[in-house]
Amino acid sequence: MFGITHRRTLIRVLSYTISAFCLAVIVGISGYVMAYKYRMSIEYSYQRALTELSEHVDNIDIALQKAQYASTSAQLTGLSGEIWSNAGAAQTDIAQMPLSTVNLSNTTKFLSQTGDYANSLTRQLNTDQPITDEQRSTITTLHGYADQLSTQLSNLGSDLQTGRITLFKAEKVAKQNNPNQAVPTSLQGGFLNIENTFASLPSLIYDGPFSDNVLKKEPLFTQGKPAVSQADARGIAAKFLSKNASDLKAAGETGGNLPTWNFNTGNTSISISKAGGYTVRMLTNRAPSQAKLDTNGALEKARAFLQERGIGSIVETYYLTNNNICTINFAYQQGDVVIYPDLIKVGVALDTGEIVSFDSTGYLMNHHTRDLPPVTLTRAQVQAKLNPALTVQKVSLAVIPTSGANEAYCYEFRTISKDNQQVIDYFDTQTGSEQQVLILKPTPGGMLAM
Repeated sequence: MFGITHRRTLIRVLSYTISAFCLAVIVGISGYVMAYKYRMSIEYSYQRALTELSEHVDNIDIALQKAQYASTSAQLTGLSGEIWSNAGAAQTDIAQMPLSTVNLSNTTKFLSQTGDYANSLTRQLNTDQPITDEQRSTITTLHGYADQLSTQLSNLGSDLQTGRITLFKAEKVAKQNNPNQAVPTSLQGGFLNIENTFASLPSLIYDGPFSDNVLKKEPLFTQGKPAVSQADARGIAAKFLSKNASDLKAAGETGGNLPTWNFNTGNTSISISKAGGYTVRMLTNRAPSQAKLDTNGALEKARAFLQERGIGSIVETYYLTNNNICTINFAYQQGDVVIYPDLIKVGVALDTGEIVSFDSTGYLMNHHTRDLPPVTLTRAQVQAKLNPALTVQKVSLAVIPTSGANEAYCYEFRTISKDNQQVIDYFDTQTGSEQQVLILKPTPGGMLAM
C-alpha cells in the first residue's frame, strides 16, 4: 500500500514539474517572440527613416542639378521650393534614427543651409531679382555635395539590407586606402563617415538664418564679460556637474566665435565659455537601455536641474525622444513674451532621470533684454488675417528669428486645420504681416516643427 501511494505521489510531483517546465518554456518562448517582434518593429522604423532620408536627398540632388540649367524664374522658384521642402523632411528623417551619440553638426548644417539657401533664392526671385552667376556657381557646389551624400546613403542602405552593417554594433577600427575613412560596421559608423564628407563645406553667405555670417556672429550675452582662467573654468564646470574640481581633466580649448575651456570626467565632457565663464554645452556619452520616465517626468527633471543652477525665466517649447533620451527645448521668457532665439536644450535619460546633455549656445549667442514696442494691432485685428481653414487653439506673444539674424515681435497663433494638421502662424504685432508658418509633425519621439 505504501509503495502504491509513494508511486502516485512521485507521478503527481513529476507531472507538476513537467507542467511547470513546459509552462516556463512556453512563457519564455512567448516573451522571446514578443521581444523579437518589438525589436524588428524598431529596426523597421529606422530602416524606413533611412530609406526616406535617401529619397529626400535624391530629390535635393536632382532639383539642384536642374537648377543649374533652369532658364526662367518660374522654373527656379519651383525647384527652390522642392529643395527647401526635401531638406526639411531629410532633417526629420535623421531625427528619427538612433544617432543621438553621433555628432552630425556638419551634415545637418549642410541640409539646413541648402534648404535655407533655396528659400532665399525664392524670396529673391519673387522680387524680380535675377539669379547671379555666383549664385549659380553655389548651386553647382551644393549639387556636388548632395550627389556625394546621395551615393553614401544609397550604399549605407544597401549595406544595412545585406547585413554588411548593423544598426547598433560597436565600431571596429578598420581602415580602407583612405586613412581618414573607417570601414563602418554599424549605421552610426556610416554616418560618421558621412559627417567627415562635409567637414570642408564652403561658407555660404546669403540672407538667411543659417548663413555662415549669421552662424559666425559674436555672441551677445558674453560681450564685455570678464575672461576666466582655465583653473576658474574648471571650478565652474565642477560645480555645474556637482563634482570635485580634481575629478575634471583638461581637454584643451575651442576657438571660434564662442571660445571655450574644455574638460572631461569619466564619460562626460563639458565646455565653459572663456568670456564670463558660462556652461556652453555638456554631454554624457551613454545609451539608456530602457525608459522608466515619461515626458512629464523628464520635464520635471530638466526643470529641477536648471533651477538648481540658477537658470530661470524659461518655458519649455518642444521636445524629442530618441534612444530613451528626451531632449527638451527651453526658451527665455521676458514677461509674457516667449523669446525663441534664446534657446537652451536639456537631454534627460529616461532610465534614471540623469541629465545627459546641455546646450546653451542659442541662449549665449542671442540673449539680451529686448526693448519691445507697444503692440499696435489687437489680437482680433490680426486674427482676421488668418486662413479661415485654421481653428485657433491658443494665442500668445513671441519673438522669433527671421532672415539675416533679425527678429520679429509677433502674435503666435497655434491652430489646427480641417484635416487635423497642427499649424503655428506668426503675424507681426506692428504691421500685421505674416512672418512665418510652421507645421508640427508628430514623430514617434515627439513633435517636430517644420
